Amino acid sequence: MNHRSKFLVIVDGTEELGTAIRFAAKRALSTKGGVVLLNIIEHSDPQQWQSVEDIIIQEARNEAEEKLKKWSNIINDMTGIVPEIVIKEGVASEQIINYLQEDEQIRFLVLAAAVGEDPGPLVSLLAGKKSGVLPAPVVVIPSGITNDSIDDLASRAD
Repeated sequence: MNHRSKFLVIVDGTEELGTAIRFAAKRALSTKGGVVLLNIIEHSDPQQWQSVEDIIIQEARNEAEEKLKKWSNIINDMTGIVPEIVIKEGVASEQIINYLQEDEQIRFLVLAAAVGEDPGPLVSLLAGKKSGVLPAPVVVIPSGITNDSIDDLASRAD
């Protein structure tokens, strides 16, 4: 089977997102792979306020599309790669795992750790508690790493 390797990045609005984006984009470039940007819209269970919930979800979807478009343009400017853009609704960890199971071309989930003792909720969950159920390895980029170091790591063939 000839698969194009893809790197999945979760677009969540955290400060460290740019670090994960840079590594995934540069690594995809050096391996002739692709990048998938995934945004998850988390919402409560539908109840009696369904019409209000629908409005809130539509607003969240519009915001997600804008964020994804921004990061897509950054990746394209940096590498020439046009990322795939995906929006899912539900519990973030469940949607990430489901998406990894759906797309067999994803070779790595790329996350970046937050500064300080707590690496962030996604890193803690997906590189910790849920790591055993993930169908792809998790790459965690440490906080404080320089762009030059990211570029060097991402371009290495060995």
